[in-house]
Amino acid sequence: MVKEALVVQRKKLFGDNYFKGFLPIEQRDLIKIILTNHTYHPRGDELENNPDLQQIIPYVWIINPKTKQVFAYKRAEDKNYTEKRLRNKWSCGIGGHIDREDSHDPIMKAMMRELKEEVKIIEYPKPKIVGYINDDENDVGKVHFGVVAIAETTHPVEKGDEEMAECRMCSINEIESLFADQNNDVEEWTRLSWPFVKNYLESLSQ
Repeated sequence: MVKEALVVQRKKLFGDNYFKGFLPIEQRDLIKIILTNHTYHPRGDELENNPDLQQIIPYVWIINPKTKQVFAYKRAEDKNYTEKRLRNKWSCGIGGHIDREDSHDPIMKAMMRELKEEVKIIEYPKPKIVGYINDDENDVGKVHFGVVAIAETTHPVEKGDEEMAECRMCSINEIESLFADQNNDVEEWTRLSWPFVKNYLESLSQ
């Protein structure tokens, strides 16, 4: 069976309101546009090279509100991670394509499914959507559109499979040191959404 991914036509998604980078949800309700204009398209090379169809990708940051730490992980550098263009990169976003099986409340259902597939938590928190990411500067970004969410938990978080080479909870300073180290290849979506997440963490009460 050919896998399908939820997509929205670029012109319907953006209209006359194109943006680049991270956009807070308070500035625009793109969730309604996605839910009322999406279709499902077979995954494969054709879709991965068609910027007219934006593949909607849930992108969930896991944070501990008590310790003000975030979950960071490094993707596997070998065939354990299927998307070759993202191998060996550091990331703080848990996510993936929205499948047809997620058709009822597709964005939230896909977020919960991806969390359960990629990490182990005693009790999985429901993510809160906080914004969007659009980055047309590379081949991956041109065909994918991120729906960014934050999931809060005080439970330990462990990797769920071998797609992650390593993972850990990091403080704000540790994240910024990780980003600053030129030896680390950090996913662009993580860099783009970090300023918002950092501000969110810093706004939490002690």
